[in-house]
This record gives sequence, C-alpha cells and structure tokens, in this order.
Amino acid sequence: MQNIIPQVPLAQLLTKFNGVTEKEYKTYKDNFIKRFELLHLPEYLIITYDRFHKNQWFIEKNPTIVNFPISNVDFYDSLAEDVRDKHKYTTYDLISNVVHDGKPQTQANKGDIAVDIGRYRVQLVHEGTSKWFELEDLHVKEILPQTITLAESYIQIWRLNRKKTRTERMGETEEEIKADTLWKQQSTKNEKGENLMKTEKNGMEI
Repeated sequence: MQNIIPQVPLAQLLTKFNGVTEKEYKTYKDNFIKRFELLHLPEYLIITYDRFHKNQWFIEKNPTIVNFPISNVDFYDSLAEDVRDKHKYTTYDLISNVVHDGKPQTQANKGDIAVDIGRYRVQLVHEGTSKWFELEDLHVKEILPQTITLAESYIQIWRLNRKKTRTERMGETEEEIKADTLWKQQSTKNEKGENLMKTEKNGMEI
C-alpha cells in the first residue's frame, strides 16, 4: 500500500487570518469562536507550522507538506480592511526555513515528560549571491531553491520585500495580462492566415 503524503498550499493556511474564517476553540468550561486578521506587517515575519500534538500517551507529528513560493508571497488579504491602504509593501520573501526530519518519539525524561527527537536542518539564503545553503550541525552544502518546498517545514522567517509597492506589482500584472491577451489574439490571426494559405495552396495543386 502506497503512503500518500498530504499537501496544502500556504495560501490556504493564510485564510485563517483573513478576518472571515472562523475557528472554534474549546476550554474545560466554554466553547467560543475566533477570527483573526493582521493589523500591521512587520519587517520580518516568523511562521511556525503546528506539526506536533501531544496527547495523553505520546507525541504525534503532522507530516503534511506545505507548498509555497519562496518569493513575493502577498499578505494583503490577511490585513484588516481598514489598514490595507496604509501598507505600500505587502509581499514577503523567504530567507530561512527550518525543517524537522523523522518521527517524534516518547521518552521518559525528568518526570516522564514526553519529548520529540529527530534531526533539524536549517536552510538559508545568501544575500550576496541569492544562493541557498543547508546547515546541519557543522555540515554546510548548497541546495537548489526548488528542493526547499519538498521538506517538512517547521519554522520560517520571511522578510518584507520593499523593491516594489503593491500598486506597482498590480500594474505589472495588468500589463502582463494585456500582453498575454494580445499575444493570443495575434496567434489566432496567424493561425487563420496559415490555414488560408494551406487552402489556397491545396486548391492550386488540385
């Protein structure tokens, strides 16, 4: 039987902070509903993924792979509507990714406190070269950016991208859409012209 590892896009996880999505929380007394939204986008943003859950007997690990781009992740929709206009920059670039490998295990340690074991790897981007490197203890090696999203990310550090404002990015997107539409229209015309030439040529041959 093949084990299928679940996957989820980062965009789906961020809907928790759109001010609309509701989540139920339970206490020993009450049940209540919460909604979350961001009021300010900091220079650096730390995201932790809730991978470990401790129950009465042992620690369970969530192996879900989070799919994400490593640059230009837009947090605009996570901002409260009344503060969106105050933020010129809303996209973030990944600069560090902490990965946990292995399954958690329960150990008796100082009063039978369950602790998870495994190994951790840190992936960092070198600003000068934009190359990615992976660190594990004293071992350092260069890695491809495409491999970052394949591991079980645990903690991430994102940095606010101040190269272009959201307005500039949206303008570029509109221009790209227009250019793509124009290209498709031109391709359709060329295709019709080619079909017409083939018809005339066939007519001449007949």
